[in-house]
Amino acid sequence: MTRLTGRWRTALAVAALATTLTAGLAATPQAEATDVAAANGRIVARLTGPGSINDTIGRFNIVGTDLGVLWDNGNGEIMAAFGDTQTFNGWSLLYGELWYWRSNVLLRSSDRYLGDGMTFTGHAGPPGHAKRLLKPDLRKEITIIPTAGVAANGKQYMNVMSVKHWGPPGIWYTNWSGLVVSGNNGQSWRAVNAFRPNGGGNHKFQMSAYLKVGDTIYTYGTPDGRWGAVYLARVKASDIEHLGKYEYFSWGRWVRNNPDSATPVMAAPTGELSVAWNEYLGKFISLGQTDAGVILRTADRPEGPWSSGELVVPANDPYSGYAPYIHPWSSGSSLYFTYSISAGYQVYLMRIPLQKP
Repeated sequence: MTRLTGRWRTALAVAALATTLTAGLAATPQAEATDVAAANGRIVARLTGPGSINDTIGRFNIVGTDLGVLWDNGNGEIMAAFGDTQTFNGWSLLYGELWYWRSNVLLRSSDRYLGDGMTFTGHAGPPGHAKRLLKPDLRKEITIIPTAGVAANGKQYMNVMSVKHWGPPGIWYTNWSGLVVSGNNGQSWRAVNAFRPNGGGNHKFQMSAYLKVGDTIYTYGTPDGRWGAVYLARVKASDIEHLGKYEYFSWGRWVRNNPDSATPVMAAPTGELSVAWNEYLGKFISLGQTDAGVILRTADRPEGPWSSGELVVPANDPYSGYAPYIHPWSSGSSLYFTYSISAGYQVYLMRIPLQKP
C-alpha cells in the first residue's frame, strides 16, 4: 500500500486521468499468452479508472483506487474490496485536494473467463455509487483498509486495519486490526469484538490473508508494512468471531489463545499476502510483496514448510506495482491476481503461467 499526501498525492491523482504510462500498459485487454516465462507475470487488463475494461467512473463513481482483495462469497460471486478510493465532488478543492477520498469500497464479479480481464457485475451501495463501507474516526486514524476476506457461516467477513499514519513507501503504522462482518452480501458491515491492538503478539497480525480448508480458517498474519515475517493462526469457521479460540503455530505445534507464541512460517520481508489452494500444482500457494517484487511460494500443508519462493513479478515491472491478491477462480496453468500500480493509482488483473515441478 503506497500512500502519498499533499501535492504529490494530487499529482498522482491527476495522472489517473491521463493516458500516460499505465494507460499504455493496459488500455487494450491482452489475450492469454502461452509463451510467457513462468518467472514473469504479465498484465491482462486494467480493471479500474480511465481506459479500463470496466466503466468504474460511470457505474461506480470510482476514478482511482487500489488493492482489490478477492474472495469467493460462496454464492457464485467474487467479492473485491478496495482501499482508499478517489472520486470528484468539488468540495475537496476547499481542502486543497483535487479528489474526494472515501476509505473503502466493494465491487462484485461473476466473470469466470479471466483471459481478457475481470468484469464487475455489481457493487455495494446505491445505483451509480460504490459507497464507503467503513468510516474512519479521523481523530484516531486516517483510513480503514481491508486486507483479507472470507465467506463463513452464511456471512462475509473482512479483516481490516486502522492506519494511524503513512511512512515512507512500504512502511505504515496501524492502531489495530479487526474483524468486520456482513450478513447481506457486503452491502453493510459491522465490527465484531475481535480487535488486535498493534502490540505484543497481536503486532504479528496487523494484516491478514485467509485460507479456508474444510471447516477451518487459517489466518496468515504480518505486521504493518511490508517488512515483517509471516505468522499463522487457525480457528473453526464457527468460531471466527472469538479470538480466544484461535490457535497459533509455534515451533511446529499449535498453541491456543497466545499470539505471542506464533513463530514465522514465511520469511521477512513480506507484506500484502494472499494464499490459496492451487489444483494444477496440487499445492498451497502464496503471493507476497517484497522489496524485490512479488514472490510465489508453495507448500504441501497450510503451515508449511513453505518454499523459499520464486520471483514472479520483479520490482517496478510494472512500475510502482504492489499488493498481489490471488483470484480464487484461477484454474489450470494460469494464476490470476489483482495488482495495484500507484503511478495512476489503478488496479490491474495480472497472469502468471504456472509450470509443474
